[in-house]
Amino acid sequence: MTVLVTRPRGQASGFAGRLRRMGIKVFAHPAIRIIPPKSYAPLDKALRKIGSYDWLIFTSANAVDSFLKRARRLRIRPAALMGLKTCSIGPATAKAMRKAGMPVSKISRDYVAESVLDALPSVKGMKILIPRARDAREVLPQGLRKRGARVDAVDAYRTVLDKRGAQAIRRLLAGPGLDCAAFTSASTVKNFFLAAGRRPKGVIAASIGPVTTRTLLSYGWKPSITARKPTTSHLAQAILNHYKGYFRGHPT
Repeated sequence: MTVLVTRPRGQASGFAGRLRRMGIKVFAHPAIRIIPPKSYAPLDKALRKIGSYDWLIFTSANAVDSFLKRARRLRIRPAALMGLKTCSIGPATAKAMRKAGMPVSKISRDYVAESVLDALPSVKGMKILIPRARDAREVLPQGLRKRGARVDAVDAYRTVLDKRGAQAIRRLLAGPGLDCAAFTSASTVKNFFLAAGRRPKGVIAASIGPVTTRTLLSYGWKPSITARKPTTSHLAQAILNHYKGYFRGHPT
């Protein structure tokens, strides 16, 4: 049983390791790289007036890491962030915040940007900062603005094709050895198709959650496996459950 893990370098080991412990052969070939934004100017401007915001919203662990790296580069003292109310989308993002010593005021109930609108029902007149990926969806900032908030959604990082990973993906798909491709974000799907050029025959897709699934469907690929909750541990378990008949016949 073989699974392709498309997460970026430095972030794939936990998920890949969990799959390997389940007896699955893993190909860890990243579809994406995390790189700085084209310009830091909007983020720098927001950081220099960080005390003026009422809420700081993080939609991913990558946003947390990129935001804090830039804050350190600008020598923004940690104390300047302590007075802010913060909101996290999902436990992985909250974990990244706590690991960095940041307080977490709210965690959205669900794992998509829209859930923040339920977590923060009263935002009229409030000033909100959202550090995010360059290609992030506009659902959250638009929804907050419609409720009367003043929102600064600034680029903290970009996701681009990992060229070395793309070459490895193409080599893998040229042979018959892959059963499943696992996707943990919309950007891993988009860049997988940049690398592969088409949907691979005889390979099923595993999706971490609804946004990733919608992206797969936009490429005409309906996932055969979907995580019960959008976390890598739930995705690994969903893959194992899908192949449970195989593992009954092939003890690990």
